[in-house]
Amino acid sequence: MASIDPKNLFGFLVQDIARLMSRTFENQQGPIKVTRTQARVLAYISQFEGATQSEIAALMDVQKITLTKLVDSLEEMNLIERRADPADRRIRRLHMAANAHPVLEDIWRRLSDVSDIALMVLPLQRRKAFIQDMISVRRHLIAENTPSSETTGRAPDRISSAEKKASNAGRKKQ
Repeated sequence: MASIDPKNLFGFLVQDIARLMSRTFENQQGPIKVTRTQARVLAYISQFEGATQSEIAALMDVQKITLTKLVDSLEEMNLIERRADPADRRIRRLHMAANAHPVLEDIWRRLSDVSDIALMVLPLQRRKAFIQDMISVRRHLIAENTPSSETTGRAPDRISSAEKKASNAGRKKQ
């Protein structure tokens, strides 16, 4: 049996590329109003507007307390709002504040620049195919990790549905 080189495993490569892209994001020139971690939270809230902190924490794969501190800082900067849930006043839902949109545009621009840097080693046609392949892998893994009502006896949770919707939106944009 051939030995496995962990450095060439897909999951390791994806994590390492994410780490290197984060570093590249931080090293980009020009001011940005938020930290990389705050930018990540804003990005998730913009994609899943109206989600609870627990839902965003689950999507980001971080502890709730970690996210709470980040949400507190973004709320103090008037970039997000916590709004009461109309059906359950104990629940607060996260929404983008109006003045967050220019900050978010800066984040998307910087992420686009980082993507261009990362993918510049590939010819344009391979870049497009690579992105499509990654979208397919993400869609597949979302489906693999979304319990169906047939196996659990209950409806899929809200975030699983939101992930599927975001995955399908990525398909439509391409």
